[in-house]
Amino acid sequence: MGKRRITACHIYIENACNRYQHLTLNIVFVISGNYKLHWEEGPRTILIIKKPNDDLTDKALVDVASWIHTKYPHTNIVVEPDVADAFADSLPFVYTIPEGKRVEYTRVTDLVITLGGDGTILHTSSLFNSAVPPVISFSMGTLGFLLPYNINNYQTALAKLIENQNASLLLRMRLKCTLHGPDGRRLQAKDGSGRINDLTVMNEVNLHRGRYPHLTSIGCFVDGHMITEAVADGLIIASPTGSTAYSLSAGGSIVHPSIQTLLLTPICPRSLSFRPVLLPPNATIQLKIGEKSRGPAEVSLDGKETFFLDKNEFLQVCMSPFPMPCVNRVHAGEDWMKDINDLLKWNQSFHNKQSMSHYISE
Repeated sequence: MGKRRITACHIYIENACNRYQHLTLNIVFVISGNYKLHWEEGPRTILIIKKPNDDLTDKALVDVASWIHTKYPHTNIVVEPDVADAFADSLPFVYTIPEGKRVEYTRVTDLVITLGGDGTILHTSSLFNSAVPPVISFSMGTLGFLLPYNINNYQTALAKLIENQNASLLLRMRLKCTLHGPDGRRLQAKDGSGRINDLTVMNEVNLHRGRYPHLTSIGCFVDGHMITEAVADGLIIASPTGSTAYSLSAGGSIVHPSIQTLLLTPICPRSLSFRPVLLPPNATIQLKIGEKSRGPAEVSLDGKETFFLDKNEFLQVCMSPFPMPCVNRVHAGEDWMKDINDLLKWNQSFHNKQSMSHYISE
């Protein structure tokens, strides 16, 4: 495993060398600012995650992996098991990690390359329940908030990163979710496989009525204090990264990814006075299924991994101590503002400029 040092500007808020086994400088979070990544030896093992069932991404994988193998022959390239099987002939030099041993990704990986869209990055997050190595993401033509690089520029971007030419990092906050029974004990998996482990989420935890037609009743607790009982289609707990996803569609605020906060956003509440709220990063949120609910509620994490909660069962969400370090083109704030303007057309007029050009020219 290659050694790396991460330095940061602005204000450090926590020293946690025991949390980040990869980092040689004992810092984890920073308020409002960029981290700078500096390799001491260069990455020895690179994990490449690709979007499935896409011909363009398949070609990009072969191109990127072959280029790395040729230019940096001492680097190990790792892919997921199904990818290793599918590309056994064209990429005979890659390695893989067996199914069921995801913890090995954290242990051996120095750098992650994603090829695809935002969904590919969410999948990458799900592979790392604890510390995450730096992630550089390449867009395959998909518009997204998490895709700072175009695949056409992969050689320049990767060479600068691997050869230590001042990479800028944004630590994207993630969420930790646990599921509990009425007595507070951790829930067991329905298939009898044992206790449901801690669940790490990048975008949002969604508690929803699901397939049931009736509104669900949800008790909302913050740090053990009940703040309200919501009657709604559901509630979303989102990270700042997730603020431009489901939470935004439900009327939630847009939050800069450098800000540490938890977003609580209602989905179609019965009371129109129930507005989205932002909570401090050290808050612990509990959402409990109320006695008045007519059916169970569904829990989904980043749009996947659905669980069911019955009456008096609850989920608990707090900030994960393991953010995702994402490589940016420039300063994190500049990347984010460009995305807001380009993708959301934020605060832009809906006038058709082409149709108005005749009047403007006159």
